[in-house]
Amino acid sequence: MFSSNKILQEIIYLLGLNGGRMNLLKLMKELYLIDREAIAERDTSVSGDTFFSMKHGPVLSLTLNMLNDLQAAEWNDWLESQPAKYYNDIVVKKEIELSLLSEKEKEYISTVSKRFKDYSSFELEDYTHKNLPEWNDPHGNSKKICYRDIMRALGRSDEEIREAKEEYEFYCGLNNEI
Repeated sequence: MFSSNKILQEIIYLLGLNGGRMNLLKLMKELYLIDREAIAERDTSVSGDTFFSMKHGPVLSLTLNMLNDLQAAEWNDWLESQPAKYYNDIVVKKEIELSLLSEKEKEYISTVSKRFKDYSSFELEDYTHKNLPEWNDPHGNSKKICYRDIMRALGRSDEEIREAKEEYEFYCGLNNEI
């Protein structure tokens, strides 16, 4: 389930691992890859956000909207957007307590950050286009990526996907599209 407070903590932790600033494009790719890593290991994401294929690769939809509107967003006290060559950089203005992130979630964030630290924004975009079969070029639009698409791309069987959906619905009390 999406929590703007939790994703804010995730972003601030990730930015902290990268000198307190990242280009928006690279940040969005790494946030998606963090969720994908968590889905691969435990069938659930860190962010709880909804995923979409967009021109530059997969994104976390609500998170992207909030980062694109930092002037009005509730995150304005902690983050700011600064002009950069292609996409703005997201910069930490003020630290925040990371009480909503588990040690395992911090591990996912650290792992992805280390793995892609030397990638430029566009190298990471290229990586997501070539290596993530759940991403499909939406040809100028956006297209939803369901959990089942990610799980299939990770090699999960239909039975494993069904079991993950049942478990999610049991714990969350929701009938969400997996």
